[in-house]
Amino acid sequence: MESVTICPFVAGNGDASMRLTRVLPVVIGAALCLGAEAPALAEPLPSVPKFPIVDSPIALRGDVRHGQYLGAVGRAAAWLGTESGEAEVWAHPLKLAQRVRVDFRVPAYVDPISGAAVARTVETRPEIATITYTHATFTVRQHILAPLEEPGILLLFDVDSTGPLELVVSFQTVLQYAWPGALGGQYASWQDARKAFLLSESLRRHNAFIGSPWATTASSHPAHAMPDAPSTFVIPIDPLRARREFVPVAFLGTIGAREDAAARYDRLIANAAAIYAQRREHAARLRAATAQLTTPDARLNLALAWATVNLDEQLVCNPDLGCGLVAGWGPSGRGTRAGFGWFFGGDAAINSLAMSSLGLADQVATGLRFLAAFQRADGKIAHEISQAAGRIPWFTDYPYAYYHADTTPFWVLAVWRHWRATGDAALLGELWPNVLKAFAWGKTAETDGDGLIENTVAGLGAIEVGEIGADIHQDIYLAAVWLASLEATSEMAAARGEATVAREAADLARRGRETLNTRYWLPAERHHAFGLLRGGGTNPALTVWPATAASLGLLDAEPARQTLAQIAAPAMTTDWGVRMLAADHRLYAPTHYNMGAVWPFVSGFAAWAHYRYERPWAGFPIVDALARMTFDWARGRHPELLSGAFYRPLDTAVPHQFFATSMLVTPVMSGVVGWTPDAPRGRARLAPALPPSWDRVTVQRLRCGDARLDATIEQVPGALTVRLVASGPPLAVQVDPLLPPGSCDVRVSTGGGVSRTSVDAGVGIGSGPAGSPRSEGPGHDRVRPGISTRGTARQRCTGGPSPGAVREWITVGAQPVTVRITWRGGLVPAPVLTDLQPGQPSTGARITDFRWRDGAWWLTVAGAPGSAAEIDLHGVPVTTSGADLVERRGTVTRIRVTLPDADGPWSAREVTLTER
Repeated sequence: MESVTICPFVAGNGDASMRLTRVLPVVIGAALCLGAEAPALAEPLPSVPKFPIVDSPIALRGDVRHGQYLGAVGRAAAWLGTESGEAEVWAHPLKLAQRVRVDFRVPAYVDPISGAAVARTVETRPEIATITYTHATFTVRQHILAPLEEPGILLLFDVDSTGPLELVVSFQTVLQYAWPGALGGQYASWQDARKAFLLSESLRRHNAFIGSPWATTASSHPAHAMPDAPSTFVIPIDPLRARREFVPVAFLGTIGAREDAAARYDRLIANAAAIYAQRREHAARLRAATAQLTTPDARLNLALAWATVNLDEQLVCNPDLGCGLVAGWGPSGRGTRAGFGWFFGGDAAINSLAMSSLGLADQVATGLRFLAAFQRADGKIAHEISQAAGRIPWFTDYPYAYYHADTTPFWVLAVWRHWRATGDAALLGELWPNVLKAFAWGKTAETDGDGLIENTVAGLGAIEVGEIGADIHQDIYLAAVWLASLEATSEMAAARGEATVAREAADLARRGRETLNTRYWLPAERHHAFGLLRGGGTNPALTVWPATAASLGLLDAEPARQTLAQIAAPAMTTDWGVRMLAADHRLYAPTHYNMGAVWPFVSGFAAWAHYRYERPWAGFPIVDALARMTFDWARGRHPELLSGAFYRPLDTAVPHQFFATSMLVTPVMSGVVGWTPDAPRGRARLAPALPPSWDRVTVQRLRCGDARLDATIEQVPGALTVRLVASGPPLAVQVDPLLPPGSCDVRVSTGGGVSRTSVDAGVGIGSGPAGSPRSEGPGHDRVRPGISTRGTARQRCTGGPSPGAVREWITVGAQPVTVRITWRGGLVPAPVLTDLQPGQPSTGARITDFRWRDGAWWLTVAGAPGSAAEIDLHGVPVTTSGADLVERRGTVTRIRVTLPDADGPWSAREVTLTER
């Protein structure tokens, strides 16, 4: 028999008889069931005196949007919920509870007041999230605090009430491993001494506590079973006490001794102020130690600041597996898959590219080591590792661990990128055996002699589902990532003195480049193919995937320009990003995972590709759209994928996806800023490609080894000034801005404490033809033509950018150095931006091409038939053919391009511009 005790409700002032008639919950006695007792308290129940919740410089505030994601995550636990308050709680690898909610009771109401119904505002900070509930008789602020390291979540309620009030906290007990693990024999019981529910199982090895020292009554449950009904406890509010203290509700779960779980639960509440202070200190340290960009676009600045926070939140520590980088967060609902909150190798590697540019070196190193630890014996890097992998035969009995082929070369590329950013030779030496094993595995998947690995042998690449992947032998995405990893392997091997490996990788890379630039190029279609088929033909579909190869600088210049022009057109690029498959393809479906949805991460590759091939006016609108997503959906987060037809995430999308965030950062840092560190050689390139309307940009703490570079970039018509200062060891810097097409008579002067360092002749620095990729990859460090930093240099006007190579680097130290570049002529269009509104279709016009040739500029604009687009041209005054002049303001000419009528959904017009 159960021993049941009715606990009277005491909540400040009010009629006792009224209070007793409204008591619904009952509490089970402490001796509920055999083996369910929790360790006795060593001290009285802890209290949480109020401490100030300090404002954050990047806090995001707004009205509650019901159903919109709100999360708070630490290294060992996660609160995954919505802005209206309902959530689930994880302490990895365990899901503790779901449908967590708070409701309210006041004397004047018979029924409880739903918390979701009175949730009014939400505030998101890096260290804490807050939901404010408002009613005529109370205001309650629910602070959601995820400790940095503890496997628990702490809710701190700041209560202001005019009279008696009860908080009713309810949840569905779970205590289950993450997918696809399973645990049996669970039960829940109320521990009155601790004022908390104990969730456990028969062996007592998995234990969780959920409760509050303020609670008085709780629901009863059957012995030795997890209840179907919600578990509920009631917190009567003493208004006087609530003025001095937060009302704490704690969740904590561990695998191990129950005594340890109980002690950690108690400490979680007792140390609330210290836990909050640690989170604030971590956020401040993160902001102070990473790169920070300040532009005239305040929204972009804020989005980048949140991106740094997000990318740090990838780091998760699992008690069985160690610490690594997970892919994303989102509620699991009735299941046990928390978004993509398990370890994905490809996502971690893609995100590492952005993290290395921001200076998140420790997090990247941890992620690289984690994946190396689970490398398969033949060298393949794990695609995904469940949080429950330490408790089930994940690597042997399940098919998912090594599912994808792209993960392995991407991991190698991430190792190279980290080494380039940090110069960490010790880590490279530690991981070098893993790199060699990855290289060896890749060679086994290259069976047809073209230098590129094959999906048919290696595994999945770009496509997981859908007919577009039918009969694919090799897709361009996998081919490109493998090719980039070969060049990275060659460079790293050369640096380590392993000439044989360096030559072998370089030989394969040369063969692979030839294949990529011949067999994938479709002259009649004027774009690169999606893939090669098993029968020897090609899949000619226009997809976003060639942008990956372009972003890595692997495509020949003119074919790349034609492909990118088609990717920029409305059939591919929407107002909010790039579709995976062209909308005029027979297989296009706007909500299909691989055949029409818009993925922010591949949109980022497209933006990066546009910058690499000197198309900033096509790249920046994508960057702008990715920045807007930071605020339009889950505040401070990026969704996994969106519809190809309307600006809205798919219902199935993970709301907090890290590679969506990272691919905002990468095109900004590598494209807009043009930052390319080469720490092993003590040098870096700064090659800004700013929107022409921006007058000033500052970027702080760009990392190159132990050096940190601060740069201020100012531009006015015909001139750009860069001021540089470095902390730490001196740094050789090459300043290589993208000038307007048609610029000539370029002059470069330097001032301040300038000294110069000759470039190592073996590095491969040299000039290339106009339109060559602005390369930052291993083995092909081409410099775009037109700039020389030889003191004061003058170059002849040739009707276009003057050919000339940068042969010297400016040494920058603590004394500021100035580089000033002036030019005559030139013209560049401002990016055409769309004022995105959630739910809208794609209607904006876009620039698909802009070139200087034969003494004129050629501008191609595409959009809806009959629509008109106004475009600002910065530079010399021009006359137009095919557009109307709107106005001239100094060096800015505004034109209106009216698109011709057409039978289809899009049309295009080419405009010729000549200098007046």
